[in-house]
Amino acid sequence: MASLDHIQLAMPEGEEGRARAFWGGLIGLAELEKPEALRARGGVWFALDGAELHLGVEPGFAPARKAHPGLRVSGIDAVAAALSDAGHPVKWDEKIAGRRRFFTEDPFGNRVEFLEED
Repeated sequence: MASLDHIQLAMPEGEEGRARAFWGGLIGLAELEKPEALRARGGVWFALDGAELHLGVEPGFAPARKAHPGLRVSGIDAVAAALSDAGHPVKWDEKIAGRRRFFTEDPFGNRVEFLEED
């Protein structure tokens, strides 16, 4: 049996401040200290419930438009409102019974899903 350790998303070089503002400030994830041996690569890590979200610098960065993390939240309407107020698109999707969910984009154009059980 496997369990999730971390999710990796790519980001452009030198954009750690924008990553912190979105994932830490707007979404509310706690930043994790990267291991010393990996700090020179850039990027930033955050804590999820039982796992981690890693944003790593990718040369020639292109955002993930289909592949995405799905983050379970409580108070999904407040999350959607905060994202919308901050200028991020919120696209609701009702195709899965028993789940309220929407898609948005991080500051770099990576697709992100937020969901809450009905």
